[in-house]
Amino acid sequence: MAVLDWLGAAAIALLLTCVQLVIVARHPEPAADEPDAQYKPRYADLVQPPTALALMAATLVCSLLLICWAPIQMRGVGLVWGSAALVLVAVDARTTWLPIRASQFTAAVLTLAIITAALQGPDGGRLVLQAALGATASGGVFALLWWISRSIGFGDVRLAAMTGGLTGMWSIELWSAGLLAGSIAAAGWGVAVGLWRRRHPSPLGKAFAYGPGLWLGPWLGWAWLAVLER
Repeated sequence: MAVLDWLGAAAIALLLTCVQLVIVARHPEPAADEPDAQYKPRYADLVQPPTALALMAATLVCSLLLICWAPIQMRGVGLVWGSAALVLVAVDARTTWLPIRASQFTAAVLTLAIITAALQGPDGGRLVLQAALGATASGGVFALLWWISRSIGFGDVRLAAMTGGLTGMWSIELWSAGLLAGSIAAAGWGVAVGLWRRRHPSPLGKAFAYGPGLWLGPWLGWAWLAVLER
């Protein structure tokens, strides 16, 4: 691994993290009549120095993993996932809300990263098509779940579509592994939150964030496929 490669990737990722933190800090609060809106912390209160520094440190770790491990064509989308998307799901973990402007920023830079990867390779058209199909499939599955049960928020539908685009552009194997791993991780997160709240009651009751599990899905999928290829 070239140190300069990591420094360049880390600089881009940190920039995205900082921009996303500013977006969150300035994000309008949900309407007072929204379900559970009165229980969530203010977005601005979430962006405090210790939290910002922790997210920047996590961003550096993610960028290092990508440079050491991910194929070149996946590094750009991976950097977005380890920065802008990381901040987004960190907010979800604290509030069970995925702020719309932060989601839109993540989707925009992820789409730009996919297009950039497509332009740099000989099979760019295939990558874009696979990303679009992956996003549609994952978003469609979660949209159906949202419509039938309302057990998740529509922000999770958007995040699932981003996850599907990220993994689908690489292969159907990574798409399916990421979706399965993300769903299992989200369920595990829900169990952990439920156990914690038995001793630490919360006004949110049984509600928990699905976003952190979805975010972990691609990472776990990459790890699983890497083990199988050995």
